[in-house]
Amino acid sequence: MHPLVVALTLATATTVAPAIAPAHAAGPDPVAALRLLMARGAGATTEFYGNASTDLKRHVQLSNGRNTIIGVGMGVQGTGKVKLGRAGVIASEHTRRLSIGDHKELIVDEAATDPYFAGVLASVGRLRTVSVGGWQYQLAPRATSWVRTGRASGAAAAYGDQFINVLEPATLRALLSTTDRKIVHPWTKDNTTGRRQQIYDLTGTITLKQLYRVSPSFREAAGRGPGRLRGELDLHVRRPRLAVPGLVEF
Repeated sequence: MHPLVVALTLATATTVAPAIAPAHAAGPDPVAALRLLMARGAGATTEFYGNASTDLKRHVQLSNGRNTIIGVGMGVQGTGKVKLGRAGVIASEHTRRLSIGDHKELIVDEAATDPYFAGVLASVGRLRTVSVGGWQYQLAPRATSWVRTGRASGAAAAYGDQFINVLEPATLRALLSTTDRKIVHPWTKDNTTGRRQQIYDLTGTITLKQLYRVSPSFREAAGRGPGRLRGELDLHVRRPRLAVPGLVEF
């Protein structure tokens, strides 16, 4: 297995139609807002950005005669839509685009003997996923027809490459409890809805084992019982695409 080091930037914007609060009022309550949206059966859009570095390295000699080491990584970004219900995300669709950075030849060479990197090459491009009615469907890069891939929750498509599902109240509450830095941006006008909004950037750290305890989506993707976890600081899932260090920033 080739562990990936994953850096995630998770941007979640939820718009409720509140009056502008006075300056002395307490900050917003994201968990309460999420529960309100769930009760209303609201829809939402999602964005995802990530980068993954591999352990592939090669010593090369530059044109000036000096030696250096090169590596290779992947970038992934996605957009999607979710339908909320009282139980959480009940249906979702997601479009993900995977790209390989400089020195793609390192992955090409490794793919000849390593099934994981062969799978990476096959995944380059646009992958569309839909989860609805207890099933998941995918349209692979360069494919022309959809394939039903198996049973899945309504959140499975939106989950995809990211392993933090902030549309679960318990998960969102756990993440917010670890906040150690907050940036409050000035009020702006949303280009899509025209509403005034204020964005809060919250940063914190959570272990994957803690995330496993609170997040049904993460448990579904991991497919392993808590007794199989390798301690607080390390979790390797059966599929290498989720093999990451044990701490993740959100």
